[in-house]
Amino acid sequence: MDDFLDRVWAVIETILNNAVVFLDTSLSPLERFGPGFVIFVLALLVVVFTRIVSRFYVTKRYVNLENNFQHWKGVREEALKHPDSEKGKTLAKNVDQAQLNRAFYDYFFEGLLKNLVTNVLPILLMVVYMTKVYNPQALLNRFGERWVFSFFVGKAHELNVSSLLWFFICLIFSFILVAVLKNLYQGRYAKKESI
Repeated sequence: MDDFLDRVWAVIETILNNAVVFLDTSLSPLERFGPGFVIFVLALLVVVFTRIVSRFYVTKRYVNLENNFQHWKGVREEALKHPDSEKGKTLAKNVDQAQLNRAFYDYFFEGLLKNLVTNVLPILLMVVYMTKVYNPQALLNRFGERWVFSFFVGKAHELNVSSLLWFFICLIFSFILVAVLKNLYQGRYAKKESI
């Protein structure tokens, strides 16, 4: 078993190292615009990647659990519509205890795992890339500055923005930008569809 896990880890490590080399090579022409621009592009790319992957990566188990949850939720709602409200509440409580709670937790945890794989893992991998490639020493070697941005606040205080802080700022902005563009696109597409 240890040999198998060692081989799997070697494959994963090779893939990650090749991904780092690919990113370095493809982003090197953009470095003339400065580290702030490159980090913004990385944040935007990871957000677009997570949106695409989360839209298309849906397991059969997730779909089955969603259908099961919706089924038992519908059964519970029908039980609440019973003419005798006390009997309806009792039936709904029985449905909750028997099936709906388990269906909800299974569906919830499968959705949580899906979210971890499609959203959190790519962002964490990009954070690791950022801390390795754009640390203060690497920024000093590549761009001649240890920080992405430096601001003077008052006469004696300097505010330095690290690459990781700038990445998280760009990440939040990119999520907002992608959401706004998606809403604009859906709004135009809905107008064309209605015409």
